[in-house]
Amino acid sequence: MIKIYSNSDFELSFNTIFGDIDRNTLSKIKHQKVRIELGGEKDDSQRIEQAVFRSNRILQYCFKNKTFWLRIILWSDQEEKKLKEAGFEFHRSCKIFKEKKDDEVIYLQFKRYSKHLLSPITKSIINFDMAKTPSANITCYFINFNSKLIINIYDDRGLDIYTLNTELFYKIKTEFSDWSI
Repeated sequence: MIKIYSNSDFELSFNTIFGDIDRNTLSKIKHQKVRIELGGEKDDSQRIEQAVFRSNRILQYCFKNKTFWLRIILWSDQEEKKLKEAGFEFHRSCKIFKEKKDDEVIYLQFKRYSKHLLSPITKSIINFDMAKTPSANITCYFINFNSKLIINIYDDRGLDIYTLNTELFYKIKTEFSDWSI
C-alpha cells in the first residue's frame, strides 16, 4: 500500500509507478491508452450533456468503491475559486496538499467515487472550451495508484485513459469500445 503524506510523496509515487510521463497531457502515450470521444457530433448543450454523461460513466466504472487521487493544475489564480463556485467541495477530500511553482497544483485524495462529488470538475473542464459556465481552466488527472490508472478529461471532445494494468486496459477498452476513437 502506498503511503502519501505530502506533494513530494505523491510525485515520487507517481514517478515510481508511471515513470516520467507528461503531467499536462496523456496524448503522447502510445501504448496501454484508450482515447474516448465525449461530445461527438452533438451541438452545444447536447454535446455538453453527452460529454458529462460519458465522463461520469467512465469515472464510475474505473473508480467505484476505490480510493483515488486528483492532481489538478490551476492555470490561473482564479481557478480554485471557479471550482468552488461550480460546487466542487474541496473539504470532502481526506487529504489535500498544495504546491506553488510556476503554476499551482492541488493534490486531493478521496476514499470513494461519487458522481455528485466529481461532476463539478468534469463539467468545468468540459465547459471551458465551449465558453459555458461553470468552467475552469485546469488540467486534472484522476489517479488510482493500486490499479495503475490515470484518466485525463482534456475537453468536450474527449478523454484519455492510461493504465499499466493490462487486464484493466482490456476491460476498459471492451466496456467503452463504442465510444473509443
